[in-house]
Amino acid sequence: MIRMPFGSSDDAERGQFLKFLGQFGAPATVLLVIGETLALGHGMIGPVAYVVLLLLTIPAIVLFSGFAYGLMHRAATGIAQTMLGAGNLPREPEHSDCESLVARGFYREAVQAFQARIATAPDDNLARIKLAEVHRLHLAEPEEAERLYLEVRRHNPNPRHEFLASNLLIENYRSAGRRDRLMVELARFADRYRGTRAGRDAARLVREMKEEMQR
Repeated sequence: MIRMPFGSSDDAERGQFLKFLGQFGAPATVLLVIGETLALGHGMIGPVAYVVLLLLTIPAIVLFSGFAYGLMHRAATGIAQTMLGAGNLPREPEHSDCESLVARGFYREAVQAFQARIATAPDDNLARIKLAEVHRLHLAEPEEAERLYLEVRRHNPNPRHEFLASNLLIENYRSAGRRDRLMVELARFADRYRGTRAGRDAARLVREMKEEMQR
């Protein structure tokens, strides 16, 4: 799959592709030109073929970069869906009005907008998670963020929202220096996702924290 989002309306996606093209395309172009020049110098190709190859170098690099970018994009999407259980879940609710307030720095207004959304849609756990992130990242209110992450569990979250809320709760405890709560939550996570890589990583962190406390 060739994926070259030059005409995409998504500025972030265009930027990501151009960054990938620069990181991969520039060195690849240099190597190809060196190889073509060496081939000409050793008589393996003639001057005409050399000029043709030079002209085709950049288009070939762009096409290959698009193919590689497409594979990486599909792989990343598949991994995210597998980890978060998103494969057969309904489409997520949209909160564009609330998120617009966050993007413009109106954090208190965003809190009110998310709260209004939750009041009218009590099962909207994604709104709770996004609201918790406003409190955690922008308002330095880890206690309120913690309350919202825990509240998600009481509203029958789907696998994706449960996984996401648990991860963010762990990060909330870690950034706030709450080692006591962090260890409890990591142990819970390790048990909940036993047999998965995420669960094994959590169990390893619990062991390391216990060993550090014993020392």
